Amino acid sequence: MTRPDCVSNRNIKIIATYTRSRIGDWGPLFHGLPYPTKEYSSPAEFFLDEDEWTTYENFERIFRKAKELVDEPHFYFNCGASCGTMGSWGRLNYFVRIFSSPQDGFHRLPFFNKTFNDTKEIRIVRPAFYDPDIQKIRLVLQVRFHEDFDPNRDYIGDPFLRGIISSIPTLWNLSPATIKQPLNPYDPVRLFNHEPEFMPYELDAKMEDGRLTVRDPISGERIVAGKEVLLLPERINGQSVYLGRYVEPDQATPSRMPDEATAILITRTISTRTRILLKEGEIFSAPYFILDVSFERFSLFKRLVQAFRVRRSPEETDKILIESIDRLRENMEAKHEAYRALEKTNEELKQAKEELRNYATYLEQRVEQRTAELARARAELLELTNSLKNKMNQQVQELERHKELRRYLSPKLAERILTEGGSFAQTLQRKFMTVVFSDIRGFSAITDSLEPEEIVYLLNSYHSEMIKIIHKYDGTLNKIMGDGLVIFFGDPIHMNDHADRAVRMAMDMQIKVQELKKQWRAFGHDLGVGIGINTGYMTVGNIGSEALRDYTVIGNQVNIAARLEQMAKPDQILITQRTLAHLTKQIPAQLIGEIEVKGIHTPIKVYTVSNF
Repeated sequence: MTRPDCVSNRNIKIIATYTRSRIGDWGPLFHGLPYPTKEYSSPAEFFLDEDEWTTYENFERIFRKAKELVDEPHFYFNCGASCGTMGSWGRLNYFVRIFSSPQDGFHRLPFFNKTFNDTKEIRIVRPAFYDPDIQKIRLVLQVRFHEDFDPNRDYIGDPFLRGIISSIPTLWNLSPATIKQPLNPYDPVRLFNHEPEFMPYELDAKMEDGRLTVRDPISGERIVAGKEVLLLPERINGQSVYLGRYVEPDQATPSRMPDEATAILITRTISTRTRILLKEGEIFSAPYFILDVSFERFSLFKRLVQAFRVRRSPEETDKILIESIDRLRENMEAKHEAYRALEKTNEELKQAKEELRNYATYLEQRVEQRTAELARARAELLELTNSLKNKMNQQVQELERHKELRRYLSPKLAERILTEGGSFAQTLQRKFMTVVFSDIRGFSAITDSLEPEEIVYLLNSYHSEMIKIIHKYDGTLNKIMGDGLVIFFGDPIHMNDHADRAVRMAMDMQIKVQELKKQWRAFGHDLGVGIGINTGYMTVGNIGSEALRDYTVIGNQVNIAARLEQMAKPDQILITQRTLAHLTKQIPAQLIGEIEVKGIHTPIKVYTVSNF
């Protein structure tokens, strides 16, 4: 079972160290990530603490951001491989120095893997042996993900792990290990269509009649890249394991063997002009990874030097301590098994003893039990009476919170915050958000020609429909200023798709305005709505005095959205390049020019959104 915080910060320390070695700093790797603010003063302090663990989502965001900053081929592998030479795996660097040989290091790999992640298990399928054909030491590793963790999520973690493993021989001044990967568990259709590393190539992978087809990134033609095969198990040290042997489905035995498995064999190398995407001979959809590792022999001279260094080192006791810890761990497992057996036997004895008790003894115990229960009930009643006042006060506070949340949020978001115990931040915060300004064009000019009752009716019907749409997309309604609205997304509930929600909301608003125009024409006017949207870092929180506070957003990025709203023509939606860049789905948008905004040094590119 994979726990939520499944990745050790040792991995992040390796990534940050390598990034800093390439660009001089780890830059904005940790910006916008959640961390325990009570225990740590900054996200960097938390994510570089090797004793802490974090979620896979945080690990993935940091790793992909690091690749974007460094921008080098094979970044994920190189990052993992750097830990040996840079010693960036934290205190583990102290322990690896006492390993007697590379074989010893690989032997302890399954144990140390548990200190890096809680998503996969590493098992030594074939222990280290000398292969005379390649004149190197070889061993075979099996890497299996937990059943509740999807391997397709961890594509970038695969080369990272291989890089770490390849660096083990470098601790003895040997060349990095060579790693072949004959099997991997990735689903090629899901991987090639959804993994960000492959999405730019638009492979459009499909399985059709047992064949894997993709769109060639160079010619654009759909070609066959793989086919289904049956994996055949091999016996290694008395265990059945897949190492890469396979047969065609039509060559399989009439009755399927229970240990046969279907996989996808890549039959054609697919590449761009700069990168190999698929390599002929790779096998996908296997039950697990197989890593065939080979490295140079540890010469007798180096072994003697290593042995002499270890014997003369005061760290000799540390080696004994680690071996003792391993033995203690094994003994604890054995002790747990013995304890469970003893507990079962003890339970059986207790049941037998219960059956032998006579009625008088049993009755006496029941009387004592009932007396104790009455005493506990009396104490609980007294405690309940004393706590009623506190509970009433809590309920009053809860009602006040509910009233505050209903003012800004949709019923769904308000209920979610109340259920999860959240609230509006009392102090100002910097957040990456999207803000929307809207205004009815020409409304002020016609107020003189309408009666107050007519103005109220038009505004009420307009605001009622707009608020329904705002709630539909979980926006935070910040202000209603006559015929103007201010809405923002990303606070108090964090959302990764705040730009998408804002734009889709604006498009729905314009659609609804087209319907409302029929009512407005009945009053002799044909009005339209202009909308401006911008995405960026803003300051959000309660602003004002003790007598009057307002929960709102401020900053240059807010001013840009207000400026776009002022520019927008009736029935027009204007967005900035920032908002367009953070949309996950394409929308019809056309560049209409650039604007200068006070406080912003560079011109702002402005786009208009259509087809709503």
